[in-house]
Amino acid sequence: MGFLQALFLAGAATFAIPVAIHLIFRTRKETLVFSSLRFLRESLLRESRRLRLRDLILLLLRCLACILIALAFSRPYREGQWLAGSAGQPRMDLVLVLDDSPSLNAQETAGTRWQLLTGKAAALCGERQTGDRVGLILSSDPVRAEVELSGNFAAVQSALKRERPSCRRGDLAQALRTALDLLGASDAPQRRVAVLSDFQATQLDRGVWAEIAQSAVSAARPATVELIPPSEKGERRPSNLALTDVRAKSDVWIAGRPVPFAVRIENFGSGEAPHLAVRLVGPDGQTLAQRTVGLAPRGAAEIELGAVFPRPGETHGRVEIDAHDALPEDDRRLFATRLRESVKALVVEDQLRETDTFLDQSYYLRMALDPRARDADAAAATGQAVAIVPSYVRVHAVDAFGFVPSAFEDADIVFWAGLTALPVERLAKFEDAVRAGRNLVIFLDRAPGAILPAFYTSVLWKEGEGLLPARPAGRYEGSLLAARYNGVDAFDAMHPVFQPFTGEMEHELRRPKFVHHVFLEAEDLKAGKRPPGTVLATFNDGHPFLVERVFGKGRVLVFPFSPRPEAADLVKRKVFVPLIHQVVRYLAGVENPLRRNVIVGEPLVLTEAGIAPETPVDLERPAPLSDSLKLTAAENATADVTGLYGLSFKRGELVQKAFFAANLDPRESDLSAEDLSALRALFASNLTSGEAAPEARRRLADLSMEERKAQATDWRLFLVAAALCLLLEIWVRDYWGN
Repeated sequence: MGFLQALFLAGAATFAIPVAIHLIFRTRKETLVFSSLRFLRESLLRESRRLRLRDLILLLLRCLACILIALAFSRPYREGQWLAGSAGQPRMDLVLVLDDSPSLNAQETAGTRWQLLTGKAAALCGERQTGDRVGLILSSDPVRAEVELSGNFAAVQSALKRERPSCRRGDLAQALRTALDLLGASDAPQRRVAVLSDFQATQLDRGVWAEIAQSAVSAARPATVELIPPSEKGERRPSNLALTDVRAKSDVWIAGRPVPFAVRIENFGSGEAPHLAVRLVGPDGQTLAQRTVGLAPRGAAEIELGAVFPRPGETHGRVEIDAHDALPEDDRRLFATRLRESVKALVVEDQLRETDTFLDQSYYLRMALDPRARDADAAAATGQAVAIVPSYVRVHAVDAFGFVPSAFEDADIVFWAGLTALPVERLAKFEDAVRAGRNLVIFLDRAPGAILPAFYTSVLWKEGEGLLPARPAGRYEGSLLAARYNGVDAFDAMHPVFQPFTGEMEHELRRPKFVHHVFLEAEDLKAGKRPPGTVLATFNDGHPFLVERVFGKGRVLVFPFSPRPEAADLVKRKVFVPLIHQVVRYLAGVENPLRRNVIVGEPLVLTEAGIAPETPVDLERPAPLSDSLKLTAAENATADVTGLYGLSFKRGELVQKAFFAANLDPRESDLSAEDLSALRALFASNLTSGEAAPEARRRLADLSMEERKAQATDWRLFLVAAALCLLLEIWVRDYWGN
């Protein structure tokens, strides 16, 4: 036993005070003369023996009280007292950091990773003794404790049974920081963090973890950190196939035409998947499209599935694979989109005629885009009523100097027909629009007449950084009378624009005769810092017929001829309309800015569904939440679980529906684990259970006087014992023999 205030032991000498008082005031013998003393002598002998015993007991109690009070003030402690709980083991504050990210659903040999980790967490909790404290932090909510540090082990055990892997990607590093902060206020000699995780390589940054390890060791109250995997012998790279992305390449509905979906499948394992069936399932559960793909080890493939939907409007569905792998949760991926009934095309030329509109540079282009205009013109010319066939393309024609910039804000595609100039401020607006995702198609030449090369080689070119993919370099002049003309030669049959023009249609594409067109510098497609362009088709003389180049998020296609019969008879051939509509189908909906498919944990921006901000909305959340929230569209909810989120709102008097699809973070599908031995090496204080006692003794030497005083509590026992002695002394003194 030791004493924190050993000087107070001198106070034990105060036991001499009651001894001195006893000696001073003890009863002295006196001689008294009586007659017959035989009976009195016997009575006095009995009484004197009783009094001597009482006085001796009182003396001992008073001395013992003095000694106990002195011992209490000297703050006694037993060796290892503040290190031990009720069973004599060092007292410990333990924080369990439990990874509950979706990858914990992965199957191991003896069960899922989650089952193995929660079993180990429960075992750690069950090993604790009275005096220990345990807390719990989940990686899905890393900034707070799910269960605060306390001696209520049952609360932690109950939480472990109640919790399930989250749909949200966790932040294990932040959870570990929170655990260390929690232990920073602990006065326990042993402070320990147990991190239970599968330690996904995609989730860990060794640099960040090295910083955390350093802070854990160098803190004023350091803590040991133990890293516990589901299984020490588990595969570092288990096999898993996953759907990591599904998106509609176009949001335009055309009756009978499939809507193209880009689907990405990845193989995160070391084995080959030669025949993997991929299905696209509609909202009614019917399979709308299916393909079989093969994946190499650690390989990926992006395929296109075309699904025919019966009507435009809101729709949703899923893509699924039959993988039968470690993580079934990523074998399907939901999607939600709104299919528009029409494409908005903006056609721009120098000046539109009020009469004789057939002389406009864009007349034949507008007729190809929207046949209703041709029908309407014919009806007006003959005075007859003509039934107008609805078209999925809505055309808005403007002249370059007369339109306002807001005219193209709603346009999906912009067509330029023989422009010779454009105001600088309008050109800047066009550049911003294409850079943000609009798509531009340029018919470079004019007929009759010619373009102004300076406009195209300066403000449109900008040394390869402008809208124009390549500069004009001369002009081809042919003659039908002299049988001097060009035709389409080679073209990329795999490109979406030319895919329909194979077989019999290939002949139709090669029949048109081009007597006037501009030469494009093919080498210019590599100029500038933006991605290089592509020649999609060439004329007979080898010059480009169609080029394409990316500009920001948008695309620019250039036809180096005028869409007029004076330049080419293409506009009067039956191939012209399908060619223009293939361009529309290719570009419509590309880089659609509306985000209706989100990752769990991201916000649901309700205005993306085309709802006015002040509109009341009922948000129905999927299972296991299965509830409804009343919001306005200006408020953003969060996707907490995977599934379809349904919106109900009023537009006028009609109740309309919209959907958001929430999916797992694709990074969760890579089940590869970090090298645990290297990770453990970062934590110098990461001790095994056998090393806990030496560590505790080292910390004993480092305890401050305040900590020792706070933990040496035996003085209370001595003080209580002294009080009991004094109470017993009073009772013996006042009630002895009564």
